[in-house]
Amino acid sequence: MTVGASDLRGTVVLVTANDAPSLPPVLAEIHEAATVLAPSGIELDLLLVDRGSTDGSVGTARAVATRLGIPIEVVHAPDVEGWAAASLGLHHAVAGRTPDLLVTLDPDGHHDARQLPDLIRRFVARGSGITIGSRWTRGGAAPGTPLARRVLSRIAGTLVGRFTGTPGTRDVTTSFRVIRPDVVSLVGGDRAAAGYYGFFAEFVAVARALGFTIDEVPITFRPRYSGVDALTGGDLVEFARDLPRIRRRVLRVRSEMRDDQTVWAARSGRTRSQAASTDAEFGALEELGTLGDAVRFTDWIVEQFEPHLDGEVLEVGAGLGAVARRVVEHHPGARVTALEPATNVFDRLAALTADQPRVHAHRVTSAQWLADGNAGRASTVLYVNVLEHVHDDLAELRTAFELLRPGGTLGVFVPALPRLYGSLDHKSGHYRRYRRDRLERVVTDAGFEIERIDHLDVLGVVPYWLLYRMLDRDRLDRTTSGLYDRVLVPIGRVMNRWFGPPPIGKNLVVVARRPD
Repeated sequence: MTVGASDLRGTVVLVTANDAPSLPPVLAEIHEAATVLAPSGIELDLLLVDRGSTDGSVGTARAVATRLGIPIEVVHAPDVEGWAAASLGLHHAVAGRTPDLLVTLDPDGHHDARQLPDLIRRFVARGSGITIGSRWTRGGAAPGTPLARRVLSRIAGTLVGRFTGTPGTRDVTTSFRVIRPDVVSLVGGDRAAAGYYGFFAEFVAVARALGFTIDEVPITFRPRYSGVDALTGGDLVEFARDLPRIRRRVLRVRSEMRDDQTVWAARSGRTRSQAASTDAEFGALEELGTLGDAVRFTDWIVEQFEPHLDGEVLEVGAGLGAVARRVVEHHPGARVTALEPATNVFDRLAALTADQPRVHAHRVTSAQWLADGNAGRASTVLYVNVLEHVHDDLAELRTAFELLRPGGTLGVFVPALPRLYGSLDHKSGHYRRYRRDRLERVVTDAGFEIERIDHLDVLGVVPYWLLYRMLDRDRLDRTTSGLYDRVLVPIGRVMNRWFGPPPIGKNLVVVARRPD
């Protein structure tokens, strides 16, 4: 979404319950915000969710909206709780209006709708899932708010961060937000919280776990135009009970996202503008060439599969042939069949291995190779930086099992540590970075007996985290790769020889065997 590039339509969801006195000034401020946004190609309409008002709130809202030229729709939700009415309004807007963005704010005037242009512009510029109008981020203010309420609100933000493992968002309970419609669809369908404040906190925590960027814009939180029920002890108890429920849901979502981290990354404002790999083409071709030039690192990888590289070696997803070339150069008895299905990679693979008579390149998948009558022919099957590109990795390894002769060896080299998943992973089309237990499970479920599974390259963890997680670099340049290959790789190899495999590392290596 780029402001000015195309027209965007936003729906303001306003939940009312006897708020007639405050509605005229609130709607006037929404109109003022809409006027400021119009030259940027952003239009706002209004969805009023009325909880059975008896003071003429609906009539007041209709009259004021008509006078100001604000398109308005009213949804009647009598005897519905505040959070449930907000949820109802959001889902109604998504289902019936297909807006580009949704806005929520309270109808009593403490949220200044004239600040919406700041929120919406940040929302669009950052590609956020939720942009919060925050009292507590730097630059925010809440004049007139009682000290006890200030303290409780800040504590709530800290507790949600601690309980869910999503620190950093300061104002998690406020309703002043700009929201992507797909966040509503994904977050709202399986609610864990039972209370009003828990509802808004859960929205933030689960959206972050799903991969959406959460952003905060400082606002001034004003005294209300009309009264509202005070925060009660029951509210606090209910919020405390909601926290473990929210935590359980967040942990469940995170577990699901680790199996398909490319979807997670595609939702992030930091990485979703990058083109990821597809099934037919590899999205990081330049980086593939740069990695191929990292001779010391390639040698280190190949070294992990000794002494299983003599005989019929099948490399699945051979890329530009760096591993295949090193295998035949160091093993006179090896013959490598290099499979590479990506159309924008295969021609270069064939050209770069043309001078190697013991390397034979084929533009097919492993499943196609098996169907062509090659079951049980390979003595070793290698997957080097490949399995993370395969959505159904278990089915892929079962294919490898069939391609191996009894007693043959499976060698797998993959990226590790899901928390490192960043911009380069997304660009390369990685479905996941592996945890040790998950990789061990998928290999054994495919029928293999694991001989060893180890982390590799502990020294690469921090540089990778800094470049591709924190700085969101979307390319691997030759200078960085060359420095890594000349300095960190030799040190890492020496450390491995002296101290053995590290407890963590940027990669995981598996050597497994097909039973006789």
